[in-house]
Amino acid sequence: MLVGINSKYVHTNLAVRYLKRFTEAYSDEKIEIYESNINNNLMKMVRDIGEKEPEKIFFSTYIWNKEIIFKITKELRKVLKDTLIILGGPEVSYNPCEIMEENPEIDGVIIGEGEKILLNYLTKDIKDVKGIYYREDGKIKFNGYEELIENLDIIPFPYTDEEVSDIHKIMYYESSRGCPFSCSYCMSSIDKTVRYFSVERTKKDLKRFIDAGTKLVKFVDRTFNLRKERYLEIWKFLLENYRENITFHFEINANIFDDEVLEFLKKVPRKFFQFEIGVQTINPKSMENIKRNNILDKLSHNVKFINKNIHLHLDLIAGLPYEDYESFGKSFDYVYDTGCEMIQLGFLKILKGTEMVNNVEKFNYKFLDFPPYEVLSNEFISYKEICRLKDIEEAVDLYYNSNKFKHSVKFIVDNFYESPFKFFEAVGDYYKEKGYFDIGNRETAVFNYLVDFYREKGFDKEKMFLECLKMDYLLLGKPGFYPEWIDSFKDKEKYKNALEKMNFRTLREAYKNTEIERFNYNFLENKEEETDIIFIYEKGETKYFSL
Repeated sequence: MLVGINSKYVHTNLAVRYLKRFTEAYSDEKIEIYESNINNNLMKMVRDIGEKEPEKIFFSTYIWNKEIIFKITKELRKVLKDTLIILGGPEVSYNPCEIMEENPEIDGVIIGEGEKILLNYLTKDIKDVKGIYYREDGKIKFNGYEELIENLDIIPFPYTDEEVSDIHKIMYYESSRGCPFSCSYCMSSIDKTVRYFSVERTKKDLKRFIDAGTKLVKFVDRTFNLRKERYLEIWKFLLENYRENITFHFEINANIFDDEVLEFLKKVPRKFFQFEIGVQTINPKSMENIKRNNILDKLSHNVKFINKNIHLHLDLIAGLPYEDYESFGKSFDYVYDTGCEMIQLGFLKILKGTEMVNNVEKFNYKFLDFPPYEVLSNEFISYKEICRLKDIEEAVDLYYNSNKFKHSVKFIVDNFYESPFKFFEAVGDYYKEKGYFDIGNRETAVFNYLVDFYREKGFDKEKMFLECLKMDYLLLGKPGFYPEWIDSFKDKEKYKNALEKMNFRTLREAYKNTEIERFNYNFLENKEEETDIIFIYEKGETKYFSL
């Protein structure tokens, strides 16, 4: 049995699927997959696995599931005396002897790429198997490392037809393995080689997702856009086979796009591509230390060029060497200025096997001793400042990443703050002081809190701010009710006349899927004038026009 414990229900474990398909393609072995997530009941998972009484169990071990897997293996050993329990994955690859010595219930640890190792382990004598630490005669033994698979096309497509048709799950996919970069905080920097599935094989796989109606395909390639000729051919293939309601997510390096690529990306339909771009920092000394060179002018230009139709997530990492609180604020403002859809504010993790471990003593790093090994402080940033950044992270999620406050937040930042970072810092402080982070907040409450924040700060131009906030509120969807701060006026006659000219089947349907509201500011032409705006709510999007 192959066990994948995911961090969320919507996730799928790519590793266990590769292992199953590869082993079954090249042997007579039959393998079962058991998949769950860390939010499920521990004892139910133990029972689900234990009742099957498998001869061998293989756990796919990551930073998010390591602790729960170690608990499961201890309990399983009590009820499955003769079952072999094997672990694999990045969280156990760099100290296998220590793990096996401290956890006697674990019979083995697979190191590195697992397909050939698992196949050999199930079909050969253990003495002839490389890539696995195992117990024999009371000792831990290792026969050396298994060679990597050079021709990746021999690995079967990992998903069944039923799986790729599941619109409730994210399908993870890779078209390459390895990474040429040397970012000191990243596990992928350890393997400098990059191997590729052939372009034809990749196209064939992607067509299966498109034909099946998959909703989201996330490429796990560490940097997808390494070879221009290759990645552009794949992107052109996707565009030629475009289908609505499917999104392809790529981790890319935006520094290396040239004009040809930028012009191509202008043709991509909105929501079809989604890019994750690791900026991490703009501090020159930090970039040098982590071996990540951002060409800041070019990166900013490229992101701004494509952000009209490509959904963009830009990543920052707090706690890097030489990045203090003020410096991080500058990195944040740089990313904010690009106009990306999401700012993913992460915190440095000190991962075993990475070069960042060498900085622990040098820069007095304090970090969690257990997963996710997150930084608590270093000589550049204090624990108190890290905690404040945690509050800012939540404020960013509420008022930026939600994409619900585009007009109102822009108005506040432009008029009252020297930088976007200072605004989110103030909102984080406000939420912390009021205790709002500790309670579940409904959507309307988050709007109300922003009004309270504005008034408590004593900002002027309140009428214009409330116009912006009203616009944001109406863009969310057909309102069930109006908060007290909305000054509402509807020209019912003008509304009815407009609806009669629209393509709804009935007037009742038209009222159900639209709204009208009078504003003192024309948001379509960006000028102060009284205007009536009609909002049309369809397919999860809101369109609007003035009358």
